[in-house]
Amino acid sequence: MNITQRAAYVKGLVEGLELDPQDKQTKVFKALVELVNEMAEEISQLEQCYDDVCDQVDALDEDLSGVEDLLYDDYEDDDESCSCGYCGTSDDTAYEVTCPTCGTTIGLNEDSLNDGGISCPNCGENLEFDYDEDELDDNDESSDEK
Repeated sequence: MNITQRAAYVKGLVEGLELDPQDKQTKVFKALVELVNEMAEEISQLEQCYDDVCDQVDALDEDLSGVEDLLYDDYEDDDESCSCGYCGTSDDTAYEVTCPTCGTTIGLNEDSLNDGGISCPNCGENLEFDYDEDELDDNDESSDEK
């Protein structure tokens, strides 16, 4: 039983009591029953609006999902062929560096490290790399052990 049906049921119960229409208590009961009926109608309208909004949000979500697929598929395709050392998704990414200024994690390959430094793609901070070849070999061995 929905809310409007329950309100109608209560109205029927009050009318079935055959109360004196001139009595003050009867007037209060009838006013309360009318209030409940109005509230039930308003709630039913709100539920319908809510259902309509949910349908619209679901449709927008589906549309957005399609747009995301288009955008991110293209982005991922570009990154796979990228060898700039900034994207961090290429197959030869072996190292990650965190920019001390903005905290962005940057994926690097060995060629990028050999260049001696890069600019952070997020904030432009110049990042320099000073390492030994032995350090690179040790990092490669420890990452292989994991």
